[in-house]
Formats: sequence, structure tokens, C-alpha cells
Amino acid sequence: MSSIEKSGFLSNQISQWIEKHRGENKLCFELCEKINEFSHSTMCDMVIHNMYLPEIIVSSLYVRAMSNFQGIVIMAERGMINEAKVLLRCLLECMFAIVAIDKDKNIVKQFVLEDLLQRRDYLKAYKRNRDKGIAQSGGAPSKEKIDKLLKEINNQIKINSVKKMTTRDLAEKAGFITTYDSAYKLLSGTIHVNTRDLEQYLKINEIGEIKKILWGPDTKEIDFILFNAAESMIFVLNAISRLFSIKYAESWAAILDTYNDIGKEFK
Repeated sequence: MSSIEKSGFLSNQISQWIEKHRGENKLCFELCEKINEFSHSTMCDMVIHNMYLPEIIVSSLYVRAMSNFQGIVIMAERGMINEAKVLLRCLLECMFAIVAIDKDKNIVKQFVLEDLLQRRDYLKAYKRNRDKGIAQSGGAPSKEKIDKLLKEINNQIKINSVKKMTTRDLAEKAGFITTYDSAYKLLSGTIHVNTRDLEQYLKINEIGEIKKILWGPDTKEIDFILFNAAESMIFVLNAISRLFSIKYAESWAAILDTYNDIGKEFK
């Protein structure tokens, strides 16, 4: 059996840490498991109309939200706190978008048209690298073809008045601007390399001396991360209920009761 010291999170011993973390955060893990099962059963109840764009986009976002949520639980039980935080940030983005569309379905058109901006950015990057003589994979289109595509895309952007809709815009439309300015911004520090976030890997004494590099399973914040993930999925599921006209069974009320009871401890 490979040890944590030898293989880190890929060690066979990680199962012992999973058991330890689940035991220490039993209520939060149980809440997440109930929400996960409820989410899957809800997915089976969703009737998606083929030509109705809000339902198509939201259902796709919902699948991603569930995947992010499950990833958070998997990372948290292993003590991979930073990785869980990265996925929690992704889950918040899905939540912002789903709730924003629930409140204003016209957002979907802008949401889809933004693909033009992304395509333009990809083509510009491709063109820059081509002009520098950097080899491109696959059948490289000619300079003329790239210029033609860029012209067509720019025309479509102008005709449709396409503007970049930021994550903050979605959060504001969803009514979660406070969450964006607090939790989302803090979680962004984990994704991007910055010195403040890197401090967590250092053990510093009272006079500021670095005594140790910290690594391996982390027991801190597991319950906080799981609770916030559960809360995000509850907001998502509430929006799904309204968007797809799904009436939830009594098990949903039981989940909310558990969530509220755990929430009292954090408050």
C-alpha cells in the first residue's frame, strides 16, 4: 500500500482520510448526499421542450452544476480543500446563470450570442500565432479564410449588438451580488496564483518565521465548503422547480429542514 508521504492524494491510504473527514463532518456530508440524490431524481422529472432555448440552456447548466457539486464532495472528503474551492466557484457561476435565467428568460439570447465573442477571440489568437510562424495543429486555414470568418463574425456582433455579459452581471441579475462580492471573489484567489492565497501552504510562527511547508489532506473548512455547496444547489433546485414547473415531494422539505438546522450553527 502506497503511503501519503510517498504518493500524496494518490495514495491508497487516502481512504483512511476519507473515513476520518466523513466522520468529523457527518451532518454536512449526509446533507450533500441527500441533495445529490434529489438532484438526480429531479433531472429525470424535467421535460425539456426541444425548441425552447431557456430550458435547453438551463438543463445543460444544471447537469454541469450537479457534476461540480459531486466533485466538491469528492474533493472535500479527501481533504483536497483548494480543489474543492475551485469547483465551488464553478458551481456558483452555474447558480448565478440558472437563477438569472429563471428571473429573466431574455438573458438566454445574450448568453448564446456571446459565443460570437469567444469565436472571434479564438480566431484572433490563431491569427496572431500564425503570423508569428507558430505551427498550428490540424488543417490550418488560409489567412484569407481567417480574415473572412472574422469579418462575418464582427458583422454578426454588430447586427445583434452583442456585449460581454460578465459573471458579475449574471450575479446581479440573479440577486446574488453580495455573494459575488464576498464568496466568489474569495474563491477566485484559489484559482489565480497570488501570494496571499499561497500563504496557506506555510506554517509561520508568532514572529513571522516560516517553520514548515504544509501539504497533504487538510481538515479545515470541510464543513463550510460542503454547506456552501449545498446552499448553492438548493438555490439551483428552487429555480429548476419554477422553470420546469416541478412540484417537489415532502423529501424536499426534509432537506430544507436539515439545511436550516445546520445553518444555525454557522450563523
